[in-house]
Amino acid sequence: MQVTVSTDWLEKNHQDVIVLDASWYLPSENRDSFNEFKSRHIPNAQFFDIDVISDTNSPLPHMLPSPSSFNDHVENLGISNNLKIIIYDTEGLFSAARAWWMFKIMGHIEVFILDGGLPKWISENKPISDSPQKAKRGSFLSTFKPSNIVDVSQILETKAQIIDARHPKRFSGEAPEQRVNLRSGHIPNSVNIFYKLLLNEQKCLKTKLELLSIFLEAGIDLDKPIITSCGSGVTASIIILALKQLDHNQTALYDGSWSEWGLRDDLPIATN
Repeated sequence: MQVTVSTDWLEKNHQDVIVLDASWYLPSENRDSFNEFKSRHIPNAQFFDIDVISDTNSPLPHMLPSPSSFNDHVENLGISNNLKIIIYDTEGLFSAARAWWMFKIMGHIEVFILDGGLPKWISENKPISDSPQKAKRGSFLSTFKPSNIVDVSQILETKAQIIDARHPKRFSGEAPEQRVNLRSGHIPNSVNIFYKLLLNEQKCLKTKLELLSIFLEAGIDLDKPIITSCGSGVTASIIILALKQLDHNQTALYDGSWSEWGLRDDLPIATN
C-alpha cells in the first residue's frame, strides 16, 4: 500500500491537498517546532502539534485524543473528510509518522507522508515560505478504529508480536532513558527494530524488499498481528508506516509505550 508521495508530486499537486508540518522534538533538544515552522515551511502548510492535539488530561506525553477533540483540532487546520493530506517534518521522517497514524486510526484514508520531508524538499530548491496562512475551518468526522491501539492490560494478555522501535542500547537497558524516573529495559518477549534501520540516507523509507528483509531477519511473522512500541508512541508509528507499506494490516500501537511501562514498578521488564 502506498504510504508516501514524492517531493516532485507534491510540488505539482500542492494546491489540491492539505499539507501539514508535524515536526516535534524531544524536550532535551531545546527546540521550538512551532517557531521553526513559522520561519520556514512548505507554502500553505499548517502546523500539526502532536503535544496539543492529544489527551491533555493524561500525565503521559501526547496520548491519543478523543475522536471529538481530534475532529475539532483538525477542522481548525482546514481539514475535511474529502481532502488528501500530506504530512512532513523537519527530520526527514520522524514525528510526521505519528500524525499520519493519528489520521489513520481516526479513519482517514487519503493521508500520506512526504518522502524525505522538509530536508529533501529544501535540498531540491523547492519553494519555502515564512508566512503562515490561517486556514478556513473544515468539516471532519472521525471513524475511530479501536483495534489499532492497545493499553497496558492488553499488552499483558497479548499473544501478538511486539516490536520496540527504540535504540538498541535503550532496549537492552544499557543506556538510560531520556525521561526522568523511567526504568531501563524493555517489555518481555518484545523484539527490537530500531526505527532508523527502516530509513535510507535521505531519511526516506527504504524499498519494500529492504523493509521485508529487516522484518524477516528480526524474526517477525508478517502473517500474524503486531503491536508496536517506543518511547512515547512517535517512532512506533514509523514501524506501522513501514508495515503498511508491506500491506500488513494487523497492527496496533501501544500508546503509553515506555513512558508508561518504564514508569510503573508493577510491570515486568527484561534486559539483555
